[in-house]
Amino acid sequence: MLWLRIISAIIGIPLWLGIIYKGGLWLAVATSVLIIIGTYEFKVMLAKKNIKVLLVPVIIGELLFIYGSLNNWSYWFSFGMGISLLIILVLTIIKYPNLKLEDIAINIFMLIYIGWSLTHIVLLRNIFMGNLILIYLFAIIWSTDTGAYFAGRFFGKKKLAPLVSPKKTVEGSIGGLIFSTFVAFLFNTFVHIFSSQFLIISALTISIMGQIGDLVESSFKRFVDVKDSGKIIPGHGGILDRFDSTIISAPVLFYLILFFR
Repeated sequence: MLWLRIISAIIGIPLWLGIIYKGGLWLAVATSVLIIIGTYEFKVMLAKKNIKVLLVPVIIGELLFIYGSLNNWSYWFSFGMGISLLIILVLTIIKYPNLKLEDIAINIFMLIYIGWSLTHIVLLRNIFMGNLILIYLFAIIWSTDTGAYFAGRFFGKKKLAPLVSPKKTVEGSIGGLIFSTFVAFLFNTFVHIFSSQFLIISALTISIMGQIGDLVESSFKRFVDVKDSGKIIPGHGGILDRFDSTIISAPVLFYLILFFR
C-alpha cells in the first residue's frame, strides 16, 4: 500500500542518510546487516527451487569483504573469496552427494551479487567527499524510481520487459532517466562534486544500471514465483527489493570515479 511505502520512506531515508553521514564503523555495520539479511532472503527464495545455500561460508566471505573495505581492499577481496570458496569445497566433500555443481555455483554467485556489490557502499564512502557521493548515488536511484513511476503511470504504453516485469514501460524508463538527470544537476548546483561532463555520464549510467538491477531482481523473483524477496520493510518488501538498483549501480559508480573522475 502506498501509505506504508511513504511511512517507511519517511523513517528509513533520514536514518540511512544519518548512517552515511557518520560513515566508518556505523556504515560498515549497517551494510553488513543489509548484506546478511539480503543473503538470507535469497536463500529462502532459492529454497523454493530446492537449491541449497551454504549461509555460513557465504556470510564469512561477505564479512571479510566489509572488513577489507575498512582496511586494505585490494587483497581482502581475494582473501574473502578464497576462504569462502575453500569452505564451500570442503563442504562439498563432507555433504557428498547432496551438493550439486549448480549449488556451488549459486553460492559463489550470491557472494559476488550481494556481498561484493553492496560492499561498494562502504568503498564509495571512503573516497574523498564520499558522504556526498553516496547521497548523490541514492538521490539518482530514488529519483529514477520516482520519475519512472509517474512517467509510466501517465504516459506508459510500450512494455519494457513484459516477461520479467509487466508493469514497467519504455516511457517510464525514459522518464526515470530524465528526472534523475535533472536531480543530478540540481544536486551538483548546491554541492559541486563532479564536472558537468562526468555528471551527465554518471547520472545516466547510474539510472540505467539501477533499472537493470531492478529488472534482474524481478527476473529472480519470477523464477522462484514470489512477489517480494522479503517483508522486513513495510510497503517495500525485502532488502533485495529496496536495494536491487544499488547492487548494480554502486560498483559501477565506484569504478567510474576510480578510472574517469
